[in-house]
Amino acid sequence: MFYQSDVEKFMKAGDQPISKKLSIDSKEADLYMNLITEEYKETIEAFENKDIIELADGLIDMVWVIMGMCNSCGINFEEVWQEVKASNMSKFVDGKAIKNEKGKIMKPESYFKPNIKQVLGLIKD
Repeated sequence: MFYQSDVEKFMKAGDQPISKKLSIDSKEADLYMNLITEEYKETIEAFENKDIIELADGLIDMVWVIMGMCNSCGINFEEVWQEVKASNMSKFVDGKAIKNEKGKIMKPESYFKPNIKQVLGLIKD
């Protein structure tokens, strides 16, 4: 996925530091958390107003600032994504989903929780 590297180029051009170490203790992480909150609120407003243009803009802006947050915190989004994707796909039994009355896909016995701690390199095999 190239989204994170696109945002990294933007951040470098804007003299924003990129962290290669896992950390949430930085002014950049604070900045990006505030931006995520701001974009989320704008996206809710667009949805409530039934404004598809602003909704699309808000959704993309949220992805952008989430990638910035990952870069600020030293999180490799693609690696974590693959682990979460594998976990989510374990919710299907024989290729079928079990859903509740609202349509949410439920967790069957085959489900396994993503091991994000391992993916982030915080524990070894």
